Amino acid sequence: MSEILPGPVCHSCGMLIMKQDEFGSEANHVMNTSYCKYCYWKGQFTEPDLTREQMIEKLAEAMKLGKNISDEEAKQMAWERMRLLKRWKDK
Repeated sequence: MSEILPGPVCHSCGMLIMKQDEFGSEANHVMNTSYCKYCYWKGQFTEPDLTREQMIEKLAEAMKLGKNISDEEAKQMAWERMRLLKRWKDK
């Protein structure tokens, strides 16, 4: 059984989306409720060539803020979160 994420979350970076204006948008300006505006804007990913490994690094750095955890622990936490997200699920 797969884990369910509390929602809504961005299915690229895992950010909890708290306000309507934080959602991404399609090219026709229709809201995209799967992604945040920082990852997906005007119908495309803002970093289309971002690899899974690069996203793990970015998320790990954010997860380490204010926590006394190692790089390896942060990367493991990042991957555990990312493996549930649409953008990274099959990568």
